[in-house]
Amino acid sequence: MDQEQITCVIGDDHEALRSGLAALLDAEDDLRVVGQARNGRELLELAERRRPDVMVADIGMPAIDGIAFCREITSRPDPPAVVLYTGTAETDVLQSALDAGARGFVVKSGPPQDLVRAIRTVHAGLPYVDGMLGAALFNRRAESLLSERETQVLQHLANGLTTQAVGKELYLSPATVRSYTEHAMHKLGANNRVHAVTTALRLGLIN
Repeated sequence: MDQEQITCVIGDDHEALRSGLAALLDAEDDLRVVGQARNGRELLELAERRRPDVMVADIGMPAIDGIAFCREITSRPDPPAVVLYTGTAETDVLQSALDAGARGFVVKSGPPQDLVRAIRTVHAGLPYVDGMLGAALFNRRAESLLSERETQVLQHLANGLTTQAVGKELYLSPATVRSYTEHAMHKLGANNRVHAVTTALRLGLIN
């Protein structure tokens, strides 16, 4: 049973909020809170000791803030996924956090179940961005994240075309199509082409 659960650690300097989030997550059959931290330094220590699957961190934590925490934890071998549970909807701050390695963003003013969905999503290897923030944030990234050719290849794959069919559509060899697909996979942090297509759909880079 424990192996099927997603283990989580929560970092926030407000004790009432931490306790409420812990109760929310522990009420889910597939989630288990294995630690709570009052600041970023404690959160880093818990990451070492508890080895959770997902870490929920407030951007404005004392000692080490959420963005600095993301940068540090994601530089370590086999890091957990990080979800920032934040009160700010400023895209500049969230862009910095994304660049630092955060995999999810949830706004505190939204429905509590959004956090549950975010944890499950990032644990599955996909990014999660609150609907209030996603369009603004990823519209800014879309042009620079994938090249035009990479986007075209993923779009055709999403439409059900084979590698050979994509090549005919774009006047490319199958080997070139595979090369563009592999580059897109690398940029999106995907394990295979299906994962790359799913991630690109989630980010709004293709439709």
